[in-house]
Amino acid sequence: MKTSFSKVVSAVIAALAAEPPVCKAIYRARQATIPAQDEQAIVVQWEQAMPAAGTLQGAPIDWSTRLSVECYARSTDPNDNGDQAVDPLLASVYERLAEQATLGGIVFDLNVAGIQVETAVDGGRTGWVRIVYDASHRTYGNNLNGS
Repeated sequence: MKTSFSKVVSAVIAALAAEPPVCKAIYRARQATIPAQDEQAIVVQWEQAMPAAGTLQGAPIDWSTRLSVECYARSTDPNDNGDQAVDPLLASVYERLAEQATLGGIVFDLNVAGIQVETAVDGGRTGWVRIVYDASHRTYGNNLNGS
């Protein structure tokens, strides 16, 4: 059985992969380098979960789970910088998840906590943007399944 945290990641991936998908290559918690054939890629993972303070023993627990959605895009255009290459993917991911802020009822709300950016030159120009989200959701008091 999947934990609520795993279900939240699955729901984000499903939202991004829904027709039309925001990107062809969507990975879950990928730690290795993005394959060279992927001009664009997304990696979704959860990083941390904090329970609400003052939860009664055995009562449902409200969680704030931190997720990251990493966007990668490569360009061979010498006039593009990495941030220009990844910008359309960033916009698509942001808009898609803003449209589905409850992820089909899996979470109460999905809020942006921050956005980071980095660029690199690696035979092409690669842009990387990491969108950090906080997902509010609930589990049962005696296990980590969603309530």
